[in-house]
Amino acid sequence: MSFWARLLLLLGFRAGNPPAEAEDPREALDRAYARQLELQAKMRRAVADVVTARKRIELQARQLAGSPDQLEQEARTELEQGREDLAREALLRRAVIRGELGELQRQSSILAAEEGSLVAASRRLELQVQQFRVRREAIKAAYVAARARAEVGEVLAGLRRDDAELNLAVERAERRIASIRSRAAAADGALTSRGLQSGSSGSDALEGDVDVPAADAEASAELARLEGDLLWGRRGPGSGEDS
Repeated sequence: MSFWARLLLLLGFRAGNPPAEAEDPREALDRAYARQLELQAKMRRAVADVVTARKRIELQARQLAGSPDQLEQEARTELEQGREDLAREALLRRAVIRGELGELQRQSSILAAEEGSLVAASRRLELQVQQFRVRREAIKAAYVAARARAEVGEVLAGLRRDDAELNLAVERAERRIASIRSRAAAADGALTSRGLQSGSSGSDALEGDVDVPAADAEASAELARLEGDLLWGRRGPGSGEDS
């Protein structure tokens, strides 16, 4: 199984079984990266253990390396002195030690080969971890950018809906204001007409006829202005009058 295939398994991706949308992919990437770091640490410990074992065997081999020659010299001495049994015993120990040295050398060679294999695997793993770290950061950045773009899109869509509702409210407000102004203009026209018709009846009559309609017209105009202010943002009474 390739590295990226193992990565997909760690992230939880399966054919026909996409990850849950609620899960943040950055968390899955962090878990996968943590797992890679654990494997890297285990690999380093394994290499260190093999190196330690090889050095221990090499030390034992060096300690025994001079023994065969010493035992051979001892056997010669015993044989010269006529002690054949002791000479045979020394040669027997020499043969045993030479066998042990051979075994230690064989184990040292095996451990050296295993060490080389583990070191090569450790280097490959370190390269994969480094590549994954860079790719993880790139994927995180891409995810953040994609999520930001989606959120902006949702905001813009909401603004478009709000703009449509706002335009509709403005149109209703404008129609309402126009209707109120029309009523105020009609009241003003009625007041002017009545004033002209009663002009010959004297000043007292004019004042009696004009006061109430004028007040009604003014109240209608003020009402139109106040309603317009409320619809356009609830401005204060002194913020300006309609043109």
